[in-house]
Amino acid sequence: MPIKWRKRLVAVKKESTYGQGSADMTGATILEVVMMEGGNPYAGNTVDRERMRNGLGGFEQVNTGPYVERSLRTPLSGSGTKGEPPGSGLLLRVCGFSETINSEAGSESVTYAPVSKGFESLEMWWLEDTQQQHVTGVRGTASITTDSQGLPYIQYQLRGLYQRPEAAGDASVATKGAQAKELPVNKQNSQFSIDGNQARMSSFSLDLGIEYPYRNLTSYEGVELTDRQVSGSTNIEAPDLATVDYFAKVESHQAQALVPVVLTHGTAEGNIVEISGQQVQLSSISPSENQGIMHYDLGLRFLPSAAEDDDVSIVFT
Repeated sequence: MPIKWRKRLVAVKKESTYGQGSADMTGATILEVVMMEGGNPYAGNTVDRERMRNGLGGFEQVNTGPYVERSLRTPLSGSGTKGEPPGSGLLLRVCGFSETINSEAGSESVTYAPVSKGFESLEMWWLEDTQQQHVTGVRGTASITTDSQGLPYIQYQLRGLYQRPEAAGDASVATKGAQAKELPVNKQNSQFSIDGNQARMSSFSLDLGIEYPYRNLTSYEGVELTDRQVSGSTNIEAPDLATVDYFAKVESHQAQALVPVVLTHGTAEGNIVEISGQQVQLSSISPSENQGIMHYDLGLRFLPSAAEDDDVSIVFT
C-alpha cells in the first residue's frame, strides 16, 4: 500500500524535561500547516571507516551522531480570539522566544519576544499516512515572509533527537490548535512604516538568525541555541528625496541611524499581528524596477537596545 504524500500532519507538545518524550500524543497540539517539507529524517555527521588494502573501492560510512531536521510552514495569523496564543505559538517559543499573555479586559494580547536563556523545547510527531517519526528535544529558527497580494507565513527550520520512524499512533488524542485564516498582504489589511513614514511595501521578510547546533558529547546529546542575529529585507516604492531620504538613513560611514520598523497586518480582533523592531539599521539600498516604477531593496538589521533582548517583537491582538 503506497504512502500518500498529502496525508501528513504535525503534532507538537512542550517538553517538561529536555529530550524526554511522552508515550503518546495526549495533550499535543495538531498544527495547521501550509507546507511540510521532506527535510532529513536521518541527518548527522558521517565518517568513512577506512582501511589500507591492495584493491580499490569505497568504505563503509558511519553516522557519528544521528539527529532529525524538519521544515514546515504555518500561516502568519492569530488564534481568532484576543489573548489566546495561535496554535503555532509553541514553535516560536522553541526558537528562543518568550510568550507573554495579557488577559486584561480590553487589552488582551499575546507577545513573543526574544530571550537569551531559559530556552524551551518540544517533542514532535511527524505523521506521514500510516507512519510517524516521534522527535524529542526539538529547537530551531524561523523566518517570516509577507509579500504584497500574497498570503503571509512563518517558515520553521527544526532540529531534534533521532528516533526511528514507526507505525502511526492515535492522533485523535491530540487537539487541533486555534488558528485563524491568514489574510492577504494589501492596502486593506496591512500597514508598513519605516521611521514613522508609511511606505508602499511590495515585500517584507524577517529572519531570526538563530544558531542551533546539534551536539553529541559523552554524557550529553541535544540541540542548543547559541546565537541570534535578526535581519530582514524589504522592497518599497522609492519616494522622492524631499519626502524621505533613504540614502541618509542607510549611510553609516560617519554615523549609524537606528529607526523603528513596524508591520501591522490584519483588521479583526484576534487576528491582528504586529511585527516591530525599535532599533533597526537600514544596512543597504539597491534600486529595482517594479511594474515600471522605481523601488528600493533595503537590508534591515534588527538590533537590541542596552536593555537587551528587544531586537524584535511579534504581538498578536
